[in-house]
Amino acid sequence: MRRFFVLSIATTLLGGCSCQGTAGQPSSIDAGPASPQQVSSPQALHPPPTPPPEPTAFQKASQLHAQGRLSGESGNFQQALTYFQQARELAPEWPLPVYDTGLTYILMGDIPKALGFYEQVDKMAPEGFSDTKRVIECLRREKSGRVPKGTFRKFIDAMRSKEPEELQKKLEELTRTAPNFYPAWRELISYGEDLDEQERRLAKALSLKPDSESKGELLIYKSTLLRRRGKEEEARKLLQSLVDDPQSTPNTVIRAKEALSFTLPP
Repeated sequence: MRRFFVLSIATTLLGGCSCQGTAGQPSSIDAGPASPQQVSSPQALHPPPTPPPEPTAFQKASQLHAQGRLSGESGNFQQALTYFQQARELAPEWPLPVYDTGLTYILMGDIPKALGFYEQVDKMAPEGFSDTKRVIECLRREKSGRVPKGTFRKFIDAMRSKEPEELQKKLEELTRTAPNFYPAWRELISYGEDLDEQERRLAKALSLKPDSESKGELLIYKSTLLRRRGKEEEARKLLQSLVDDPQSTPNTVIRAKEALSFTLPP
């Protein structure tokens, strides 16, 4: 998260326009030249600097969170958890350290603890925070045995692939080892130019009853495929239904409106 610090400069205006000094004292124009001692005084020329303000609780929490991420990236998960806990204590309403605590537990293989922290994030940001709703649904399915244990960790590792070919290979492997894991099908849709294959993968992902956020994304992508088929009116009806649906998430409504504003070139 970027933080912007604004230095506010206050300008004080002396009241009145008179140049007269106070009684018994010369005015500023009658005071005469300053003495050499006054001119050479370092205090007069260079007043002592104002000490910087103490960091706020949120700034300290941000620093601790950054340290936690660095620890997690180096594989020091326990140290990362300590930093995230300290950040949560300083900024209890900030969901990001809670989110990253859950992610750390996923990487450690502790799904029940990870799920608990992601559910906390969902309570803190019920309209959606990052991919929290998707993660919660996937972890619940893994915990209940509907998908093999460790599937979501493998998915995270796959999404870190640097080469598209490597990512596609790992996603295809996940669809074989965990055919009910809809995020893998969702990510595979855009691979290749074969419309039939893309539509097949999209239909498979929708059939697995994804979370509300993922469902919205899939239906918006479906509208894109409909447009590629030349079915512009059908695509627009689908998008409008998402805008009007009270069950659509705020992100789905925003993206559907953006897609509706898009006009195909003649």
